[in-house]
Amino acid sequence: MSKKCYNCGVPIQTLEKKHRTKEHIPAKAFFVGYPEKYKDQRKTVPACYCCNQEYAKIDDKLRDVIGILNDGELHKSELTRRAVSNILSNKKELNNRLTFTNNGAEISFDRIILDKLHKKNFKGIFHLATNQPISKEFLLDVYSDGHDEKKLDLGFEFLTEIENMGQWEKSGNADVFEYELTYYNFENEKLEKFDKSITEPLFLVCAMKYNNTIVSLVVATKPEIKDVIKT
Repeated sequence: MSKKCYNCGVPIQTLEKKHRTKEHIPAKAFFVGYPEKYKDQRKTVPACYCCNQEYAKIDDKLRDVIGILNDGELHKSELTRRAVSNILSNKKELNNRLTFTNNGAEISFDRIILDKLHKKNFKGIFHLATNQPISKEFLLDVYSDGHDEKKLDLGFEFLTEIENMGQWEKSGNADVFEYELTYYNFENEKLEKFDKSITEPLFLVCAMKYNNTIVSLVVATKPEIKDVIKT
């Protein structure tokens, strides 16, 4: 079976060598400041140079959220330093993102960009499980902080069910990135662990934990069951 880019699906062998590369899931940015051994066994997927560069421009946005949310943990201090430096480097953008409240200063983040990064990592995880990019027929949706309360409540139900399964996968060290890819078994009416033996899934749910700070879910559904989930 020929390798394809995890994101766009282009066959890697059809590309010039200079346009063939790989994508770390998650990006290297999440490992800065951690011991070198944390980088062992990081997982990668085949990628075209174009897709790799598309995300390279925004990978640090999610890293910045984690750095800003750091509550004094020393092993995340480098994440925080880089996040603050990156945010302060764009003075014009900073004026639109920074607000002051009774609780102090608050910084806003672009949820559209963050959702795009969660979807990117989900696509990588699906490729890791199947050695193929996910079909473009699937509709992808993100459940994470910043979304409306009703959506978060549904996401929490999914997450609770996934947590009860245990045995999360990891890329590198579990303190940096853990994930669990599941599918909805319509016969049993519950989520179950997904693997490549599951043919033609209709409903996937992937949970991802970043640096023990952010948890997000990506839900992938085929159009024919779009009414199963009401958000």
